[in-house]
Amino acid sequence: MLPHIGIYLHGKPAWPSRPWATSCEQALEQLLPVLLATPRGPQHVLSTLREIEISLVDDQTIARVHGDFLNDPIATDVITFPYGEIIVSYETAARYATQHSIPEPEELIRYIVHGLTHLHGYLDASPAQRAALFAVQEAMMGHLICSTTEVRLNR
Repeated sequence: MLPHIGIYLHGKPAWPSRPWATSCEQALEQLLPVLLATPRGPQHVLSTLREIEISLVDDQTIARVHGDFLNDPIATDVITFPYGEIIVSYETAARYATQHSIPEPEELIRYIVHGLTHLHGYLDASPAQRAALFAVQEAMMGHLICSTTEVRLNR
């Protein structure tokens, strides 16, 4: 049985919206079998989870979580916990997207897919691990179509 994906918006962002998050949940649940069909990383837990909770938060919130759990009190893009919680900063995604001329929805979904790839067992502590994680992550991104109003699987 595949895990259920729930996306929760924290704070009052102008974007992402609840309808976007709902379409993202649906697209990611359709993407899970594709991700699970790829080779597992060494710390795989994805197929053992019943639920994946994705919280979209501001930089202040992710900085607090980063400090509390990883002893680094600065904002980051995504934090993944092995019990199925992924915390993503929509402010960091927006800032990075603007700086690199990437659509914000694409960058935000990339952070979410990054967290899912961690749950599939991939690490990013070394350059080789990071390259392997990014290869899987970007392959998964190739299956998704993102806009400010929806995310869908590219069939």
